[in-house]
Amino acid sequence: MNTTKKILINFIKIAIAFLSFFYIFLKLKQYKAVDFHFEFSETFNFFFLGIAILLMPLNWSIEAKKWKFLTKTIETISFSTSIKAVLSGITFAIFTPNRIGELAGRIFVLKKKNRAKGIFATAIGSLSQLIITIISGIVFLFLFKINLQNINSNTLIFVKYFSIFILILGFLILFNLKLLVKFLNSFKISKKYIDSIEILSSYKKEELFQVLGYSFLRYAVFTFQYFLLLLFFNVEISYFNAILSIALTYFASSVIPTFTFTEIGIRGTAAIFFIGFFSTNISGIISATALLWIINLALPAIIGSYIFYRTKI
Repeated sequence: MNTTKKILINFIKIAIAFLSFFYIFLKLKQYKAVDFHFEFSETFNFFFLGIAILLMPLNWSIEAKKWKFLTKTIETISFSTSIKAVLSGITFAIFTPNRIGELAGRIFVLKKKNRAKGIFATAIGSLSQLIITIISGIVFLFLFKINLQNINSNTLIFVKYFSIFILILGFLILFNLKLLVKFLNSFKISKKYIDSIEILSSYKKEELFQVLGYSFLRYAVFTFQYFLLLLFFNVEISYFNAILSIALTYFASSVIPTFTFTEIGIRGTAAIFFIGFFSTNISGIISATALLWIINLALPAIIGSYIFYRTKI
């Protein structure tokens, strides 16, 4: 590798790390602007906080296991390599719309010839996670018995059935990948890209169900983290009502196009709306939402920026 290319690659690595740190800094500043603070009191149970923090490695380990499983037909990688890929992906995701940068951020641990295929494998994992979020949202949307006086009944009906349509579409895509490949191949695409797209048709239905299983486990972990942080900030709410309102919060924020930078604002608004039906501790709801973002995204992004800088490209 010549000197100019080395300099350019190092510049890109530093730029990615800088953007990640810059967005985290701005977001933390924004939290302060919305009165994000810890009101330490003797009623705070730091046991809840400790468990929520300890669950972060489990959260991303499940995602790493899922990505390792998805890439096994492309290239054999170790679990530690998969963890590095996932954390690097978070670094890219944090300043891109709907975390789309995660697709590109992971692939640098793969061999050059396999990186395009890695993007499609990552997309399958993201689609499966979205499907789990939508399924949970729809289930709890129909279970949500509280009168939503702020929402027009026709609007609510539209949201329910539009969500079901999106869910069915997601399942049709996930479990008919061979048809999707045929459809994409009908366009005049370079053979180089066709070879990468072909990875989509290599997954069996039972493997896709296993991917959905990994996604469900991840969903269970980070919703439980959210519940623990609500308890930490003295938000008095039962487990069922918490999971119900958290599921609707993730559901609402997942269907709205966002930057990870603005995601916390949208999720915070949704959290206030849904969790607010069960608790008047608005400050606690906002603080729990913000702290979960720091634990599950900001800290891994900082670690990921170092990993990405050390990755050979």
